[in-house]
Amino acid sequence: MNKIAKVNHPVVKNIVRVINDKGFKQNAIAENAGMTPQALCDVIGDRRILKINEIVRLAAALGVDVSELFKTD
Repeated sequence: MNKIAKVNHPVVKNIVRVINDKGFKQNAIAENAGMTPQALCDVIGDRRILKINEIVRLAAALGVDVSELFKTD
């Protein structure tokens, strides 16, 4: 696991889980969160660190509470 993955974990894992569980498209979630699709792709691909304000906007776009994105197994 690279440094970016360590910083973003478990938030990215939970973002991907919610996207898959709800059948959302990554492009739509990115746009609803005020991000470019490429920025979200870079976050999910561990090439970019998530910022707190992005986590809040992503939670809103996903229709979940922010705490849902910080859950661990």
